[in-house]
Amino acid sequence: MDEQHKLAARIREMTGWPVPDKIDIITDTSEWINIYRGQIIRLDGHDYLVKGNEYEARFGISDQPKYWVFSVYDMETGATKIIKTVFNEEFYVHIGVFRIHCVRSPEKEARVLDLVRGDRRFMQGHTILDTRGNHVRVIDYIRGKNLFQYIFHIDKKHEVYFHEDLPGILWQLADSIEAIELLHRNETCHGDIRNDHIVIDAETGQYRWIDFDLNQHVSDFDVWSIGNIINYAVGKGITSFANVKKSREFSDNVKESLTVEDASGFFEYRLMNLKKLYPYIPPRLHDILLHFTIRPRRFYENVGQLLGDYREMLATEFPRSG
Repeated sequence: MDEQHKLAARIREMTGWPVPDKIDIITDTSEWINIYRGQIIRLDGHDYLVKGNEYEARFGISDQPKYWVFSVYDMETGATKIIKTVFNEEFYVHIGVFRIHCVRSPEKEARVLDLVRGDRRFMQGHTILDTRGNHVRVIDYIRGKNLFQYIFHIDKKHEVYFHEDLPGILWQLADSIEAIELLHRNETCHGDIRNDHIVIDAETGQYRWIDFDLNQHVSDFDVWSIGNIINYAVGKGITSFANVKKSREFSDNVKESLTVEDASGFFEYRLMNLKKLYPYIPPRLHDILLHFTIRPRRFYENVGQLLGDYREMLATEFPRSG
């Protein structure tokens, strides 16, 4: 049986899909825009059947396709994997008055994958060079919801959520912050910390970081991004000034008390001083949030400083029973 017939038989066995007379085999992934469902990506002699593009959902917006990222079947095992091809991108982000240059770097992600191999706080995978020398990353698929989705779908009043759900979330996030400190100790960073880049593993409940291919030479970027994660968790979602002003949940006195100084230093339309809305937020947690306001009295110089305050906050304000 020739190669095409073997491939066709394996595809039918795994998927039941109809198979074309000729199956395209891709060994150079440079033109990723032309890769589509039913093709085979061959990397170092190992075959992966393309199911389609991966999608990313953020902030209630419809799923956005990531045309350089593919969901695939491992032709040998049948397991679902994620293949990330090389996508070169540069852009700027702002933290207050600072303008930060960000570069998408597959080589950096390859280094992080090597560093965190076996550490289940991170996605797992390996890098293979295609025939053009592109750093193609083959990632183990994690089944589960991301943190954005998980919190968004908790249907409870904030105070009930705060007492019933938030303590467990905050304790899980301690592991996530420690994981970022590991990267910084090894002179690298995550680079794209967002609440949808933490996936909660459906099998273990472990919070796991994904997507490490953004790079910038500013360690504060990770620190301030962690502040956004904490803010999202404590606020039970994105808390914008506009939504607070329109809400019937808060009194006119509360709305009138809000000032520019209460805003996030990263996203000025978001409220970081959440204690003005939820007075039951305890003082240490409140103090951590104030480090990330637009004009903080104090700010964290590194992840270690943040982690120290965070651990003390958990121990004193959200102690584990038993």
